[in-house]
Amino acid sequence: MNYVVQPGDTLYSIANRHGVSMQAIIQANGLAAPGNIYAGQRLFIPLPVQPGFPFPPGPFPPGPFPPGPGPGPGPGRPLEQRVSRLEAETDQLQRQLRRTDNEVERLGQRVNRLEERVRRLEGR
Repeated sequence: MNYVVQPGDTLYSIANRHGVSMQAIIQANGLAAPGNIYAGQRLFIPLPVQPGFPFPPGPFPPGPFPPGPGPGPGPGRPLEQRVSRLEAETDQLQRQLRRTDNEVERLGQRVNRLEERVRRLEGR
């Protein structure tokens, strides 16, 4: 997915907003350092390979329930089945979005090449 850096953006805020690690964005764009981004810059944001947030979970305050299995539906029950189905649909939509983004990028490059040819022909 492509993203244009906005004034005030940091690599951390962009990564956090898109649910990917800063390192993934750095590697995907060949950036030398996290602070080397600027407003107007186009970045490729790789989508997470696995659903969910890629950062390790932080310490959370203890909740009212003890850890482990709690009340509610267990594995194989309707809620778990719905969650699994929705995760699969989300994965499929992310793959379709990546293909669409790639196609839009390819078409944009083609338009740019055609515009360049027109400029060269008009200059003769």
